[in-house]
Amino acid sequence: MWAILAILVIGAVISLFEIPPLMKKKWWREIIVFFLLLSAGLTLSVLLSLNVPIPSPIDLIIKIYSPVTIFIERILS
Repeated sequence: MWAILAILVIGAVISLFEIPPLMKKKWWREIIVFFLLLSAGLTLSVLLSLNVPIPSPIDLIIKIYSPVTIFIERILS
């Protein structure tokens, strides 16, 4: 519980330091990207603190490219 609270507080502090200069320059796209990346990072951090198993991206890559690899092996052998 304390870990989740600490993660959210750190995310809020980061936002307080980063958002005002972006708003002053009126960089709205950068603010949107900042919030998307910050929310993704905070979500993953909270899930890790809750010991939720997060799958590796390499598993998806293997599932996508294994048929291609098999096809190329059949052609070349």
